Amino acid sequence: VEYEALKKKFKSKSKEIHCTFDTDQESESLSLENSIKKIQSDAEDAIRSGVEHILLTDRKINQKKAPIPMVLAVGAVHTHLVRQGLRGFASINVQSSDTLDVHSFAVLIGVGATTINPYLLEKTILNRYKKNNFSNINSSDALKYYKSSINKGLLKIMSKMGICVLSSYRSGYNFEVVGLNRTLVADLFPGMTSRISGLGYLEIEKKII
Repeated sequence: VEYEALKKKFKSKSKEIHCTFDTDQESESLSLENSIKKIQSDAEDAIRSGVEHILLTDRKINQKKAPIPMVLAVGAVHTHLVRQGLRGFASINVQSSDTLDVHSFAVLIGVGATTINPYLLEKTILNRYKKNNFSNINSSDALKYYKSSINKGLLKIMSKMGICVLSSYRSGYNFEVVGLNRTLVADLFPGMTSRISGLGYLEIEKKII
């Protein structure tokens, strides 16, 4: 609901970009890596045309379209806009199915996300509520408790680093990468420490499919 409210409020000042790639591995033009490059290009074109809010979503997942890990999508867009000198002109708002816990939120914000809507998890909470897995609270309270726990978790993470406001944590790369190819890290998260190399675009793509 909040994500849709943002879209309605931003109107023509926003651009929604779908973060998926083709599951047909023979279609190289729509592979994970090329799809990420297209997202970068779409975001740049949108901002140059006057858009002030980029909306990244993976809601269009189906049998033919697999989700791009949102941390890769956000990191790619943030880094590309920084390199083009455009990052300060737009926010990066996320609607994600793979954002579940405090760690997920912290990583997305750390690589550049402005707002995050964990739509799949919210639907899961409401689904459990309908099955009477909660007692003495209503559905609205269930979502509020989840949001409160995430906020407290983020505050705890930031406080350990001496950071007191979210804007100071955003895009700070206050963590290390483990298990990603250094070429990919240099491409999407330049400057982030990567002591242990690992998966590249192709390996991540196969793993997702």
